[in-house]
Amino acid sequence: MNYIIMDLEWNQAVCPAKMVRTPLLLYGEIIQIGAVKTDDKFNLIDKIKINVRPKYYKKMNPHVAQITGITDMQLTSGEMFPQAFRRFKEWCGEQFRFITWGFDDLNMLADNLTLHGLDASFGSDYINLQLIYNRQLKSEHLQCALSTAAESLEIPLDVQVHDAFNDAYLTYEVCRKLDMTLGIAEYAEYTATIPQPLFKDAVNDIRDLKKMVSDNRVTDLKCPQCGGALTLRQWLFGNGKSCKTIADCSECKDSFLVKLKACMITEHNFTVMRTIFAAGEEDITSYENKLKKREERRKMVMERKKAEGNNDKNGNV
Repeated sequence: MNYIIMDLEWNQAVCPAKMVRTPLLLYGEIIQIGAVKTDDKFNLIDKIKINVRPKYYKKMNPHVAQITGITDMQLTSGEMFPQAFRRFKEWCGEQFRFITWGFDDLNMLADNLTLHGLDASFGSDYINLQLIYNRQLKSEHLQCALSTAAESLEIPLDVQVHDAFNDAYLTYEVCRKLDMTLGIAEYAEYTATIPQPLFKDAVNDIRDLKKMVSDNRVTDLKCPQCGGALTLRQWLFGNGKSCKTIADCSECKDSFLVKLKACMITEHNFTVMRTIFAAGEEDITSYENKLKKREERRKMVMERKKAEGNNDKNGNV
């Protein structure tokens, strides 16, 4: 069996009003397909890059244009998605398994296949290389960037990232640095523990990320079990665009893990994805430990500033 190491680039609507909403809410329309084909020993067999001409998001979203370097003019030179997908599917062959960096690419592929009335289950048997990387390098960052992983493995970054083929080839280079035989053998074991969401939706037209967790449209959440109001604990921020907390239901007495992730639509306009999972004891303990560490860091900073202030006063005496 061969492996298809794939990466996609997609355009987004220039504003929420332009988003496609039927037959599904389309967060991205694929504009590039890049892939590397290997044998089961990860020897290189072939490679491919296909530029795709969008049907709906024909004008480049400014943020996407900035990170990919793709222009409106370049969008017009690609193949329409059904033709591009047909060529890619034929290139993949019959016996293969996808490898991607993260979950987003296969979810985006499924959305675009649904959009065009094609089989959305294509490639659903895949490997998220992030999980193997995290396990073997004991990374604390569950969503480590591909470029960060490459740097940690001393892989030269001498090409433009956010190009579908370049990122696919970079993912292939990461594969070659990992113990893929062990990683694939163990993959079913540690994907079995990935929780499935109880609730997932999106809140559009968020203008200020700093106020995201104080916006009632975002924080007004109902219990996915009984429909009662959820009480949210303190938010823990992973970066400026994602955060999580524990939420408690006073009616059914259950606790839940709530995650928010902001996706940029335009420079000052975001869509916030809200996801709720059942919270086990490990989730709650992990959350409480991180909250405790944050408080300890805050106290250390305050004590250091206080000590520096006292030193300044003594120096002026």
